[in-house]
Amino acid sequence: MLLDTRAADSSVAVGAGHDWQQTRAAVAGHRSAAGFLTLPELPTSIPVKAEYRRRGNVSFNELVLAQFKHGPLRAADVNNPVDSGDAFQQAFFAWLGREIPSRERMKFTPCLLDSNAVDIAISYLDNRNEFADTSPLYLAMEMEEEWMCSIGDCVEELNACHPLLIYTMLCLIESAGCRTCWVRTPGWFLYEFSSRYWDGDEGASDEDVKECFEATGEDADSEDIQRYLPSNVLPTLYPDAFRNPERIPGRRRGSRILSEQELLALRKKCRGLPRTVCTELIYLSRAIRALGRRSPLTEGFEGRPVYAACSVVLQASELTGEIIDDYFEYASNGGDYSTHASFIPLANSRVAIRRQYRDWAYAFQVTRHLDRLLALVAHPV
Repeated sequence: MLLDTRAADSSVAVGAGHDWQQTRAAVAGHRSAAGFLTLPELPTSIPVKAEYRRRGNVSFNELVLAQFKHGPLRAADVNNPVDSGDAFQQAFFAWLGREIPSRERMKFTPCLLDSNAVDIAISYLDNRNEFADTSPLYLAMEMEEEWMCSIGDCVEELNACHPLLIYTMLCLIESAGCRTCWVRTPGWFLYEFSSRYWDGDEGASDEDVKECFEATGEDADSEDIQRYLPSNVLPTLYPDAFRNPERIPGRRRGSRILSEQELLALRKKCRGLPRTVCTELIYLSRAIRALGRRSPLTEGFEGRPVYAACSVVLQASELTGEIIDDYFEYASNGGDYSTHASFIPLANSRVAIRRQYRDWAYAFQVTRHLDRLLALVAHPV
């Protein structure tokens, strides 16, 4: 299921405001990018966008010179630029095209914005006064839609392979998404549901929830209330076996996440899908470890994106649809959201530029392996 705020046949207006109204549309493939400037030739699977808003007080010359001098950008990727900004965006998107893999599940578009365009993009956020304009150019990941995908078809097979395999997989998906492009997981759906109906207590019992409803004058024994009780919600939304699995006797490691060595050993014993999942989890854990403590795609001014790069649920149901619909309705009414993740200022010194491109390359490797994992286990609903 593809979640989109606009009708399927709506056009993209570069520079339009980011105020949005909720709709849902099923759309096949990827929407074309809305580049204001001439972009280099890139595969259609890698959408990109540049957004410049010319004003006299915006100068790219010094930044562009430093980027070409100290970064990995290639002059050969520039073709008849109209100015320094055009030259930079051609070279920059060509570099992105070499670094960002094609994606089957995650939906995000790298955007290059000048500081004036950022001002407009964050104009609806209540924290917009906290934005410190430290660079004439910013990188942001724009998310204008998202797939909702279910892993239900492979749960039984993966769980039979090892009782901690699904727990490990969901933890790595959450970790990778938090460090790069946000992915909703069953934990997010449980948090949203518990905040609305269980007074924020994800570990609430049926009796606790009944008391909450009785406090508001509801009949806790009514049939309508029964569907909101943890005993009826958790089995399909986020079972305890996957959310808080029991420790395995004889296992020395304190963490319940399978280590790389354990995944390698498990891989030797498995065949088919579980074996491939173990392989991708090993690659993903290595890519995350290469990032260290850095989160290069989330460092910058928080854009409060209303969409995620992907939504992953254990089982698609009326309940999960209700949770996501309520979330979008709240976001639409409040308006304190955008379609961008963090606005990352481009560095302008030699050391910072080299470090920034290196970290971005590592982050895109994480998204590569994360998307490959999701393509294996999560299927659109």
